[in-house]
Amino acid sequence: MDTNILIIVYATFFAAAFIKGLTGIGFVSLCLPILALFMKLEEAIPLVAIASLISNVMIIYQTGRLKQSIRRFWLLYLSAFPGIYAGVFILNMVGNYAAKIILGILSIAYSILILLKIEISIPENKEKLLSIPVGLTNGFLNGLTGTQIIPMLPYLLSLKLDRNGMINAINLGFTLSIIVLLIIFGKFDLISLETLKYSILGAIPVVAGIYLGGKLRHGVSEERFKLAVLIILIIIGVNLILNA
Repeated sequence: MDTNILIIVYATFFAAAFIKGLTGIGFVSLCLPILALFMKLEEAIPLVAIASLISNVMIIYQTGRLKQSIRRFWLLYLSAFPGIYAGVFILNMVGNYAAKIILGILSIAYSILILLKIEISIPENKEKLLSIPVGLTNGFLNGLTGTQIIPMLPYLLSLKLDRNGMINAINLGFTLSIIVLLIIFGKFDLISLETLKYSILGAIPVVAGIYLGGKLRHGVSEERFKLAVLIILIIIGVNLILNA
């Protein structure tokens, strides 16, 4: 891989990990749109996967609640697996062009959703009913574009979980999905040993970013920082659509 591209990759890893350490989410949502500007999406997704896995495990360890998340959301997590397979299958068929446009749209939609602070409330008796379609859709978009946020994040936010509970639940879902995604990418020959090597080396900036972000989590105005990141995501999303 070209040295300049590697510098961009690892700088992006550090910045996205720092933001995730600060807010609990956002690693893949920031990494993929940036890297997709410089490489094919089917190359960027497995490159980000290992680094994302490491960031998720660190956040899960910091927040706890692992057993509670598994007990409550196991159906949501399992439902994502067939969706991931379908998404990778479509990506393998349609290629880079359509997937980049969809990723751009999702980046913009995610940013607007958070900026507008749209609040949705799901009654407890509807939670299980919605977990399967939410999981399937989330898995499909994950397999197609690499993004893991929509619609899982709005769904979990609508359940009014406390901060650590929400962060743990969504990162556990991300972790399980990444493992399945890597297996399926291997099945479709969309991942190489070289990609895995560069992704594993990315653990260094990821661990540093998560650690520093976690240290500053309670000392920095999260709202202003998040606002700047979301505006950047919108700009990147528009650029992806225009240049796909």
